[in-house]
Amino acid sequence: MIDDDHSLLDLVTGYQPPAVIAAAQRIGLFEVLPGVPRSAEDLAREISADPSNLAALLDALTSLGLVDATTEGYSATSYAARRLGRDGEMALVVAKEAVFAEAWTRLDRVVLEGRPAMEPWRSQLETDPERALAFLEALDVLARIGGPPLHELGALAPGRRVLDVGGGLGAYSRILDAAGSEVTLVDLPPVAAWAADRLASTGVSVVAVDLFEHPSCGVAPASKDAALVSHLLHDLPRERGIDLLRRVRNTLVSEGRVVVNDFAADSGPGAFGALFDVMMRVETGGAAHSRATLEAMLGEAGFAGVEPLPYEDPLTLYVGTRP
Repeated sequence: MIDDDHSLLDLVTGYQPPAVIAAAQRIGLFEVLPGVPRSAEDLAREISADPSNLAALLDALTSLGLVDATTEGYSATSYAARRLGRDGEMALVVAKEAVFAEAWTRLDRVVLEGRPAMEPWRSQLETDPERALAFLEALDVLARIGGPPLHELGALAPGRRVLDVGGGLGAYSRILDAAGSEVTLVDLPPVAAWAADRLASTGVSVVAVDLFEHPSCGVAPASKDAALVSHLLHDLPRERGIDLLRRVRNTLVSEGRVVVNDFAADSGPGAFGALFDVMMRVETGGAAHSRATLEAMLGEAGFAGVEPLPYEDPLTLYVGTRP
């Protein structure tokens, strides 16, 4: 509970550290900060920046723990050099969040008008494929560093015929393939092309399909032992999510299992779930459904024995069976 001005100020100024990091990433600062300290003036010449303002940015990054400052100059911390520098994977995540931060400035319009601030995903794939690919690459990074160990679930591995529904670039498909499952990833044609390129060295099959234009997600009915629906339902309103789950159900053999991996609106810690719900409304027009709603959606789609899997918040996983 917020009951004093200083606590509120902490909240309303929370945009500042992310803005500092995003600005540093956009101007290529982490790419020119080596292990050897360099002066702000030297760095400013290399990236064509104002020396005084760059020094202020470097001091802020130092206070945030991403830059080391000595009498000899500035250098990236070992973590920042590895994860935010040239080819650093977290640079993709920073860029993604910077795009979303701009969309959040239009939250008032989202609330008043009832529509997302960002253009539909299909349109993004057509109008800005480079940015769409970068977004998917960031999601791939997040899945690898924070996703649940799905390869340990008996419903998905080993030896299962698994459908990865809307699997993006294949972070989970790759893991399940390595665990000995026969994996098929299905996604929209542009995404499927990118995934096929990245999964060429694996045994994963890739199918290009609009999930809502095929009764069984682009594969033969009753051809899969299991299906993974990961971070997809939150992009969809409730009824459209149920529609998708029914199509997923059609892909499964009798007693086949579906695993839903998502974040719930009532998951923690703290305000995580509630803020994630708002984020979906800003970005996709979907919603982070509550745990009870996710269970009900699976039931209405025809799955039985729906139960949560024992993961800590914010991970929200359910498994259901096709009777």
